[in-house]
Amino acid sequence: MPMERKFTPKQVARALGVGESSVKRWVDCGKVEAVKTAGGHRKLALSAVVRLAREQGYRIIRPEVLGLAAKSAKCELKDVHEPLLEALTAGDEGASQAIIEPLYHAGHSIVELADFVIAPVFHELGHRWERGELSVHQERRACEIAVATLHNLRRMLPLAIAGAPKALITTPSGDHSELPARLVELVLREKGWDAKILGIALPLEEIRDAVEHHAPQLSLLSLTHIDHPERFIEQANEKLLDPTAEITRWIVGGQAIPVELQPNLSCTRYSTSMTDLACTAAKLQAELKQA
Repeated sequence: MPMERKFTPKQVARALGVGESSVKRWVDCGKVEAVKTAGGHRKLALSAVVRLAREQGYRIIRPEVLGLAAKSAKCELKDVHEPLLEALTAGDEGASQAIIEPLYHAGHSIVELADFVIAPVFHELGHRWERGELSVHQERRACEIAVATLHNLRRMLPLAIAGAPKALITTPSGDHSELPARLVELVLREKGWDAKILGIALPLEEIRDAVEHHAPQLSLLSLTHIDHPERFIEQANEKLLDPTAEITRWIVGGQAIPVELQPNLSCTRYSTSMTDLACTAAKLQAELKQA
């Protein structure tokens, strides 16, 4: 299991702008999770510090101490669309991260960031590309920046607890869109799932083998680019969804399948937003706990 980066009370105090003694007191009274080294020194994981800031309303005034992006002056969802569009169009990774990460520090969920910031901004980027106002390399650089930012956010989420329900996420052959799959992973991890990216652009047969091997409670197929939707639905049902129906619950999502064809897929739910995905996953979690 990967190790989370950990910080001393002094570092946490600098990041939050509070006294070191306050951080030590929070640890000792259980307000924030920490571990003690063999020498008896307190250490706090990044995810615990970020969770403390989000839940207790503390501002991370020196995020660089924790290895986070520099703070942004804007922390309201409605305020960030234009600045983020400009930063992504310019290929400015630092500026993009400084806009997105503080929103999470301030208490906004991954679902909110996905549906109300990242999705609308990338829809506008797509429209600009269609109008010839954005080059292919600019659009792809924007995607790379967004994926890198999601990797940073992933570090702020706690590791899945033992016994957490498992979820696998992937895209089929020909669909190389990593960003939606990464968002799905973070949405589920934030909700307590042991969610992992299986891989991107995998053959249906390979996905089936992985599901049969890992037996996750939930599997997710992200569809952004499908050339022939009707043919894909037939193949996906035959090679993947129907053969594994007794092993896992399937959620399929994305903009690649027309609304009128979505019911033809043999899946538990077809989701077109992270809000819908989170609700469906929460219902399944509740069912699993009762089983």
